[in-house]
Amino acid sequence: MSFSVSFRPPAPKDAPLGDPVPPEPDEEYETLVMEACEALAEAGDGAFRMGGFGTPEWPVDVAYDLSAFMEQLPDLLAGVRAHREVEVDLYSQGLERTLTFRPEAGVVAIHCASRTRWVPDPECERLPQGELLAMLDELAADFADGLVAVRSGLAEVSPFCEWRERGGPRTPRSTATG
Repeated sequence: MSFSVSFRPPAPKDAPLGDPVPPEPDEEYETLVMEACEALAEAGDGAFRMGGFGTPEWPVDVAYDLSAFMEQLPDLLAGVRAHREVEVDLYSQGLERTLTFRPEAGVVAIHCASRTRWVPDPECERLPQGELLAMLDELAADFADGLVAVRSGLAEVSPFCEWRERGGPRTPRSTATG
């Protein structure tokens, strides 16, 4: 079982799309992600999945674990695209893992370090760079589609609206500066 990450959006709701939620002047990307994950979790029928390193289904949820991953997704994508090393800290209690993505001649080596009793087996997996990028872009698009499905006004807020339009996240700009 190689590393995988995905999000199945909740079923579409029949209510009209909420008004766009204007970010507060000092509201940053991470805050928007937390609010978005809260809306997705409240819908109740979406599913966040992660697996790999000998365990096909990690104990993850939409409200907290998806938020932790999505907070770091733009930096992860930028690093993979630029062929540089990037870490993703899955800091939630019980999961407590760090994934290190290292470029290696057309593939990305993903090293998993656990801070719990769980032991990754193997500790390192490799995915073709294009396959990993496609998986991460799909995750971003599904996340944005989920916000539309739950009729959240956040669906119309940057960067989520761009994820639907462009097929994946770009490095976010702080709403305070841009």
